[in-house]
Amino acid sequence: MFFAIVIAEVNFDVPGAPLNFRALISLILFARVLLDSSEVAGPSFLSTAYSKYIIGFVVYVLLITYSNDLLTVDVVKEYGFALLTTYLAYYYYMKEGGYKIFKTSIIIAGFICLGDLVWSYMLGVGLAIERIYYSFTPAWEYVNHNFFGYICGIAFVFLLGDYLTQSDNNKWNLYLMPVMFFGVLLSTSRSSLLILIIVSIVLIARGLMSRENSSKAYKLVIVSISCLVIAVFMFQMLSSLFHIDSGFMEQITSRLIDEPVAIFNRAMGNDFQAESLDSADWRAEASQIAYDVFTKVLTTPEQIFGIGHDGFIKGGLGFMGIYAAHNGILLMLIEFGVVGFLLYYMMLISLLAKTMKSYYFSPLAICLIFIFLFMISHNREMTSLLALLITGSLAGEVQYIIGDFETEENEENDDAAATSVATNNF
Repeated sequence: MFFAIVIAEVNFDVPGAPLNFRALISLILFARVLLDSSEVAGPSFLSTAYSKYIIGFVVYVLLITYSNDLLTVDVVKEYGFALLTTYLAYYYYMKEGGYKIFKTSIIIAGFICLGDLVWSYMLGVGLAIERIYYSFTPAWEYVNHNFFGYICGIAFVFLLGDYLTQSDNNKWNLYLMPVMFFGVLLSTSRSSLLILIIVSIVLIARGLMSRENSSKAYKLVIVSISCLVIAVFMFQMLSSLFHIDSGFMEQITSRLIDEPVAIFNRAMGNDFQAESLDSADWRAEASQIAYDVFTKVLTTPEQIFGIGHDGFIKGGLGFMGIYAAHNGILLMLIEFGVVGFLLYYMMLISLLAKTMKSYYFSPLAICLIFIFLFMISHNREMTSLLALLITGSLAGEVQYIIGDFETEENEENDDAAATSVATNNF
């Protein structure tokens, strides 16, 4: 449950409790881990290079934020729970001998996000998403509709990578991928859709060139075509079934087709419809403003060390003084400086390099690549709880690949310990 609510951003205030729902669940789970007397194979969390990187990064961010008079109790709690999340991700990968819990959780989270999208369309609120759990809990906060496509997109590429890299059949992945693809379309998230297509083409192409995965890749080509066909019919069915306003359907079409076409034509120097650019113009301007802030507004010490967490928004440095950077790389450089940026990405590169060095490209690594590409046109996704949940799991996977820590129980379940390393040089 903890993994699923972290991924799907399910959270609300608990009446009479000092902490919100997600924080309470994480502390309960942590207490359970501390009381668990069973042995866990492999090195402890604190003995890994990953833990030193991530703890060092969190301490650095808190110190820089404090030095800029921006440190609050909420910021400390946010990064404290971020560390707790990475620990639990690592612990449960090592305990279960694989990413089985993460896989189950991201599928559940994908269905939660898809359900919220359909529920909002049924209520007639369109892209002003009304989450299902708001009906029986105190509402938490507004969540942008792009987020739901982002989660469904990550779930899609994870299932795709899992299907291609694991030695078992995983036929259920083929049934679940069209569902997650439909969630991306319903969210109208252009970034998620574009990244999903790029990652899928690369993975399927590599699969077609692989002797072990060519038959799976051919099946995926069929699934990809099916996704497009199903999407067309589902849009028509939803429109009729829930009596969705035709203007709203035109808005979806504009966001998924007209605007990307206009952006492409402008980039190629062709004629384009300026009115179709919608949010593309102000997003580009927001990124340009962030670039100017880093290169022209910040002092040299600020460029090196950063201005602290939330310094960009609280300093009124964004587009119209209220918008975020919409460029996660620039935002991290501005708030955490070159030092914080390098500290975080050295950790990521180290994890990715170790998986690839072991001739195993993990579905978890594919998810991180998806998040990185998405973050380029958005904000803090690379340091979100979801990204840290994935990095913690990937750190556990690295230990399994390098150390081959297998218990007798795990030996009966090869996929749980990444034993496809030797047979699936993907």
